[in-house]
Amino acid sequence: MANELFRTSVMLPNGKRKWIRSKSKEGLEQKKKDVMLQIGTGLDILDNSTFGEYAEVWFNVYKKPYLRRKSLEALRNALNNHIYPFLRDVPLKKVSPMQIQLIVASLAKNSKSLNDKVIQILRGVFNAAVDNNLIAKSPVPTKIKSKGVRTKEKTALTADQSKRLLDAVSSTRAYLFCLIALQTGMRRGEICGLRWSDIDFENSTISVNRTMEYIPHQGLIFTEPKTRASNRTFKVGSNCLDMLKEYQLYQRGQRMKIGTAWTSTVQIENGKTVPNDLLFTRWDGSPLDLNKVTTWFPKFMREHDLPAVTVHSLRHTYASLMIDAHVPIV
Repeated sequence: MANELFRTSVMLPNGKRKWIRSKSKEGLEQKKKDVMLQIGTGLDILDNSTFGEYAEVWFNVYKKPYLRRKSLEALRNALNNHIYPFLRDVPLKKVSPMQIQLIVASLAKNSKSLNDKVIQILRGVFNAAVDNNLIAKSPVPTKIKSKGVRTKEKTALTADQSKRLLDAVSSTRAYLFCLIALQTGMRRGEICGLRWSDIDFENSTISVNRTMEYIPHQGLIFTEPKTRASNRTFKVGSNCLDMLKEYQLYQRGQRMKIGTAWTSTVQIENGKTVPNDLLFTRWDGSPLDLNKVTTWFPKFMREHDLPAVTVHSLRHTYASLMIDAHVPIV
């Protein structure tokens, strides 16, 4: 009969039988050989997980316990928006190198960093599946190349442009922020996370003990720096110290003026709640919005005929000025 199916069964190591079907005797024999080979290599041939199901296990077991929230959010974004639309419901065992190549091809107009992230995730998921005997070989081609658009190199300001910037912001609250950035090279989130307890007026230093991050669906949070090397202390000039003292007096006056509307406590790293002594705040003492700092800065630069660089460029400017002055960058 044209629609006749040939079938046989194979005894599995757990004592259960797996039935195999084919439209021909030759096809049945080949399928049986394939199953026996998989059993011999230790594969769990009864596992029918989809890519999406196993990727979630991989995320929760291999990544979630070890990565910071911002890094996890980047992984989640890559999975949800760039990988799952192609593979979520595909059986893990049936994902092919061609499907992997299609995902990479779809990212050609995105940043190279996103391309790298997606390939890294795919390798991680499938390598874990191999290690756990769910598949015999990863479908991610070993020579697959990350494409994507390279981000433009960050531009540093010259010494003259740095002076013009400080002159432009001299009558604003942004002056101290820019001055600290240029004298220390601190990151935007590190400056926004500064507390008065991080300022040592006697020894003229500013210490980095936390950073502020924006996490989608969670908002602004304070976290510990990524590494021990990120916990560092900077010596600052007398002009910066004078501005800090002046700003501290200004902030105390604002607190007295606003009274009970001032945010009295703030939740810092590790969820610890402390009296609010943040340097940079909104009008009511609540943490400064990182995104507003980011969008405001290049706009301000353009309005004052300065290069429309990002606020992160101040960090590169610090490094550039130190190198020009033959000062080692630690």
